[in-house]
Amino acid sequence: MSQPPRSTPPTTERMPLFDEGEEDGSAYNSQFSDSEFSSVPGGVNVPAQPTAEELGGRMGQAFVNAQKLTQDEVIRIIQLQRRKRIRFGEAAIKLGLLTEADVHEVLAQQFNYQTIAKHGGGSRRKISSRLLISHSPYSSQAEAIRRFRAEILLRAGEQDCLVIAMVSPNSREGKSHLSASLAIAFAQLNLKTLLIDANLRKPSQHQFFDLANKTGLSTMLAGRTLPTLDLSHSVTNYLSVLTAGPRPPNPSEILSAPGLGDLLEKFKPEVKVIVIDTPPTLIGPDAQIIAPQAGNTIIVCRMDQTTTEDMRRAFRDMESTSARILGTFFNTVPGGLDPDVGRLRRWLGRLGWSTRRKD
Repeated sequence: MSQPPRSTPPTTERMPLFDEGEEDGSAYNSQFSDSEFSSVPGGVNVPAQPTAEELGGRMGQAFVNAQKLTQDEVIRIIQLQRRKRIRFGEAAIKLGLLTEADVHEVLAQQFNYQTIAKHGGGSRRKISSRLLISHSPYSSQAEAIRRFRAEILLRAGEQDCLVIAMVSPNSREGKSHLSASLAIAFAQLNLKTLLIDANLRKPSQHQFFDLANKTGLSTMLAGRTLPTLDLSHSVTNYLSVLTAGPRPPNPSEILSAPGLGDLLEKFKPEVKVIVIDTPPTLIGPDAQIIAPQAGNTIIVCRMDQTTTEDMRRAFRDMESTSARILGTFFNTVPGGLDPDVGRLRRWLGRLGWSTRRKD
């Protein structure tokens, strides 16, 4: 007797990090989502009522333990899931028994996963919705960040504390967004992570995380506040953010060695990863000053905006320091962070014009 054909899962296209288009239609595109209940091939008899033993140790029991569902509701969800061959969370939402936030929260608790649902005090802050790695941790954009994180860990090798300076030639190339997303991704590995906003000319990390910016890196380096992690802002159990602080009149001088390097040495015993957001390389020497004190750099560029010559200059600037260049992140969506500018550039492109953003 021939076996029923096995259905092959649809292939998902690798989406760019800052894609503005629709997602893949499922909010639960996670390695955990299908681990408990998988689709049943046709021709297999499915019991109408799963036994209580079948519920034990499965995803449904996690929702029961969290007092989100009753066992009768779990049975209804399993029946719909098997009939429609959909994920458990999707079936629960279709029945109106759970919300997307409920599913994310319980998965976060079950797998000790640092999502927006586990931010504690941070959950009351208006954390930017653009940080999809936190708000939609099972989306394809979040998966792209995790792939990037994996590449960094492979290239960096064993380090007691991994310190990375994120640099880009120009502004509006996605570097600050990527810095915040990458810091969240490392925190999701339950690694103590510190995100430092070292862009003392035009800081933005306090805006991503809705934080005060009265004190921060600039006041520490100027000796106005103590150089301690107690002045950083705890966003999750594993993520802290040190904002830039007030803008100094001499950002390049205040960032110069050994001040920042000494500060990083103080922080290293307390954290496992430090991600540093820096100013664009083409507006001043700040990134060149920061990079050797960090030790590792990643260069961020953006399609249809970063020119080849700008990238060459950024590489030359980093190669002139003792910092190790781990690689380059290529942002492929022109309007991902600035929709209005993106639309304007596309219209000009249709007319055969080209534009270059001025900083």
